[in-house]
Amino acid sequence: MFDLFVEALVIGAGVLAALGAGTGVAGWLVVRKVRRSHIIERTRDRGMLAARAYAPDRLTREPARLIGDLKRSSRATHLALAEAAAQRRPVGDLPRAAAEIDQAAASLETLLRAADREPNRALKQEWTTDLAAQARALDELSADLRRCLLQTSRSIDTLQLEQATNRLRTEISAMATWRDSYGNRQTW
Repeated sequence: MFDLFVEALVIGAGVLAALGAGTGVAGWLVVRKVRRSHIIERTRDRGMLAARAYAPDRLTREPARLIGDLKRSSRATHLALAEAAAQRRPVGDLPRAAAEIDQAAASLETLLRAADREPNRALKQEWTTDLAAQARALDELSADLRRCLLQTSRSIDTLQLEQATNRLRTEISAMATWRDSYGNRQTW
């Protein structure tokens, strides 16, 4: 009986050791994946950026706000291009121009992050002011691109509306002619 008890205890300890080792390895893999995850890193970066954009100190707030503005402008441009492409509207070389604007925005974002890390407040103020002017110019270029897409969209919508109106007028005229010719006949 004692041998049976010892055997059960050894088997139970082995199973627990195997489960513990499996759980430890699985936990280690999960932690490793989480630490290397770019999604979590991006989310953390966005959260820090949003928090810094509402900081009470203007020199801390301004670079973060400018980076956020650049990202929102880029996202709006890509959404407008995707929508135009989905509706099969002509976009010409605008996607390439948007890519060039994105490259300039990425470079400007790097400079804004460097300015944000600058310890000298006077230099940080000067640098941020210069970069803010560039960020506004880049944002205006992006807005011009979206404005161009919108104007093209309006002209196509107007053309489609005119075509539909002409088609409807033709159908109404044909139905009136048919009614005048055949519709007033009396059945014999």
